[in-house]
Amino acid sequence: MVEAGKTTELTIVAPKEPPKQVRGKVLDEEGKPLANVAVRIQEESDSTVKGRRFLVYHQQKTNEAGELSFVVYEVGRYNLTISAEGFEPSRVEGIIVGDEKVAPEFVVKLKRAKAVEVKGDVEIKVTSENGKPMSKVWVVPVKKQGEDPWNWDWQFERGQFTDKEGKVRFSGLPAGDYIFVGLPPSDNLPIAQSQTVSIAKPGTLKTTLSFPKTGKIVGKLVDEKGKPIAGEAVGILRMEESAFIGFRAYKESDITRSDGSFVFDGLPEGTYMFSSSVGFPQGLTTTGQSVFVRGGETVEVTVRVRTDMPTVSIVGEVFDDKGKPVQGATVLVNSEPMLKTFTDENGRFAFNELPAFRFGEPATYWVTAIKQGFAMRSETVKVEEGKKAEVRLVLEPGAIIEGQLVDESGEPIGGMLVYAVPLELACAG
Repeated sequence: MVEAGKTTELTIVAPKEPPKQVRGKVLDEEGKPLANVAVRIQEESDSTVKGRRFLVYHQQKTNEAGELSFVVYEVGRYNLTISAEGFEPSRVEGIIVGDEKVAPEFVVKLKRAKAVEVKGDVEIKVTSENGKPMSKVWVVPVKKQGEDPWNWDWQFERGQFTDKEGKVRFSGLPAGDYIFVGLPPSDNLPIAQSQTVSIAKPGTLKTTLSFPKTGKIVGKLVDEKGKPIAGEAVGILRMEESAFIGFRAYKESDITRSDGSFVFDGLPEGTYMFSSSVGFPQGLTTTGQSVFVRGGETVEVTVRVRTDMPTVSIVGEVFDDKGKPVQGATVLVNSEPMLKTFTDENGRFAFNELPAFRFGEPATYWVTAIKQGFAMRSETVKVEEGKKAEVRLVLEPGAIIEGQLVDESGEPIGGMLVYAVPLELACAG
């Protein structure tokens, strides 16, 4: 709790031992430990988005004894990419971390590189979509290792900002194939990447890195009769999937002018979804409209919203498993903001004046009943304009969870709130 004009002091006690650690050693061919060796850890989490696994990377270095350990918070599969100057790179596939109390250990022996390593220099000029030099662009060399971008070696420690002339120079790069990735100064710009640069002999190579052309949206916000709506917020959202940085969200907002117009400039090529509030007190009316923007082009669009929002009511009853009305149950409906009411002596409840449309379509609501001693129950309700929606919720006796909260030393902790959250709600945030 933070009070105005006062300083709040907080103590956070971290666990002394992490949940689980994976330990290992990196040795040379003779079994001697190798210190300061870079180990890149790739985690394949079990969490999925649209059927895809989350891939998480982090990098650590071995200590003087050639030892390495990293914390494991999630059950899953872990792959290691190991590289050291003067040695051939190595890869450890499929370290499986399960529910066992002891995490697996690994030992890797690196082979010395047979050939004398060739090193070269690369000079890069970074330009905008119009060919103008761009300064303050962070450029990172990425060494290609096979065809899978997830396994490429990002050499963050070599990253540099471009100078006033948009130039940056990387010296002493080991032989191999590289691309160079430019991270723009603005989050709303796309990343840029160069063509493949192959270093096969000493010398200086030159290449360019150009940011792709961006597009523009010029639009107007109008009501159902075509009348301009001034002073309202219009937002756009685009999700981009990149092999380099995973999912990245582009989102911007603008306030409409007196003629209802709005402008979004400097947009990466892609499909954008519009959203707009029309000030309805109990809900956000969004258009559900989208538009494709091409690089170097301007798209004109008219966004229509409903200002005279029809409303509906949701009424219902809450009973126990024996058919008796449940009085005093808390009932929630996921409007904006979320609404709450309580059942009367007959187990009845009602929500009035709910928006009949959400996201440009007939509204769908989630009605949830909660009562101590019962398991929570939810029902999905799809409303129809001009009709009253009715729902019947039956609560079954709930299970009891008993436990004790202790610190890392096993001492009881009193005065703390403890919540039991159903897994499906926890996963939804």
